[in-house]
Amino acid sequence: MPGPICAAVVLNYNGRHLLEENLPSVISAAQRVKEGCDVIVLDNLSTDGSVEFLKKNYPGVIVEIAPSNRILFSYNELCRRIQYQYVALLNNDLRLYEDSLAVLLPHCAGQDVFAVSAVLLDAEGTTITRSRTLGESHRGLFRVAALQESETVPTLVAGCCAVYDREKFVALGGFDELYWPFYWEDNDLSYVAWKRGLRVLIEPRSVMCHRHHATIASNSQNKAVGHCNAHLFFWKNITDPALIVRHLAWLAFLVPWRAVRGHWPYVRGVWAACRKLPQALKRRREMKPLWVRTDAEVWALVRGDGEAVPPG
Repeated sequence: MPGPICAAVVLNYNGRHLLEENLPSVISAAQRVKEGCDVIVLDNLSTDGSVEFLKKNYPGVIVEIAPSNRILFSYNELCRRIQYQYVALLNNDLRLYEDSLAVLLPHCAGQDVFAVSAVLLDAEGTTITRSRTLGESHRGLFRVAALQESETVPTLVAGCCAVYDREKFVALGGFDELYWPFYWEDNDLSYVAWKRGLRVLIEPRSVMCHRHHATIASNSQNKAVGHCNAHLFFWKNITDPALIVRHLAWLAFLVPWRAVRGHWPYVRGVWAACRKLPQALKRRREMKPLWVRTDAEVWALVRGDGEAVPPG
């Protein structure tokens, strides 16, 4: 008898309180998957008793201990090792609805489908915080723009609220550690999938509630990381000549202007990105022969309007 087709993998680090709050909803959603769905908690070496709590209270949940705390990148090693056809990658601060997973999986059967994402609401379940995402250019960088939809449509980014084709995830290398420790790694993976000829979809009937930034604090240092990785994303992935010219012009203006005005997270972020520039360009050279779509084609496909060039 074949085993479950999917695994719902919850990433955890010192989040016992979040598991207490949200894990029952993941289990309930997994039980609604007709083809079978195991629940796995991937623990990044927690010290708050998370593992002991799980073994005592949820014996049916599979607990996987990461070799080291690689944050989101711990998914990579696990997905290479397990054998499920699909994996739902979930943060521990997500509360799922009963059909959150069941309505995603049918769309995954498409041969070119890489991932299918849910819609995120706030912790109270009253306001949409993330829905369909499109690409746009803003001050010389790539930016994700949001657009609400009522039907299954292409979206630029899946993120950790989506079901992925596990084999495709592994073939693409998973989340790129160029973006260590966090931010932009999920944007990058979905964008790479689009450029490799795959598709990412969003299913509005799948809803999950998210306690925003429950796992990553917002501070000056983390803002610098965000600026760093936004630049690395551009340097690794964007090849459109017009966008590159615009990027260089804005960069030449913004670095001195923000330095004079004391916007140090931005300045530190750009400096950190420059130190990683050789790594980003190496990734670019390695991946460019595998791309089958231009930036313009990706942005047009995601928008669904057939336009030939990215918007300004």
